[in-house]
Amino acid sequence: MEGQDDFASMGEVVRRRYARVLHEAAVSASRAPSPRADGETHVDYAPEFSQEKLRDAVVRVGDEPEAPGVPRLPSLIIVDGGKGQLSAACRELQQLRLMDEVPIIGLAKEFEEIYRPGRPQPLQLPHDSGALQLLQRIRDEAHRFANGYHQILMKRRIAESLLDECPGVSQNRKQLLLQKFGSVARLRRATVDQIAATEGIGRKLAEQVVQYLAEHVGPER
Repeated sequence: MEGQDDFASMGEVVRRRYARVLHEAAVSASRAPSPRADGETHVDYAPEFSQEKLRDAVVRVGDEPEAPGVPRLPSLIIVDGGKGQLSAACRELQQLRLMDEVPIIGLAKEFEEIYRPGRPQPLQLPHDSGALQLLQRIRDEAHRFANGYHQILMKRRIAESLLDECPGVSQNRKQLLLQKFGSVARLRRATVDQIAATEGIGRKLAEQVVQYLAEHVGPER
């Protein structure tokens, strides 16, 4: 069951990541000048009516200096896992019509085997191989980043739970406060007037919130 959840999670990550890349690229491409046969440019690019492949639009728009920050398709996708995780990722790329556009491999940690789409047997590089060591460093850095992000989320959830015990703050009011201020740390720095200006929060409750947070020191400061 855990393996199935792991595969589903991998598929969801790939789907959300590259669906967003394609969506943002399509929006950016529709605003960027597109070359014509006569050398002129026009800005009425509409992805749903264009014969240009969306993958080409991603590359074209990403290369243009007037479109900084436009997401690009990667040169290689490295999946953290073996055949099952790679298959889950490939299914999502296939759905997005990117399977033939982006190279993808899976790196299984137990034996450091490299899995490739359509190849039943994994590739095993020497442990002192520079290529394998590079892949390992990329994977380890991804783990470090993910662990750090999860720690931030955990601290945020613990801090947000402080509001659950605040008198007069229902779940709905808690969400309103967090939506406006972004975090408990920012809420703690807000004035009574700023909190009272929140929809559904009056001055009396705002005073209670300020007093309560001043008395309860959480992990976010």
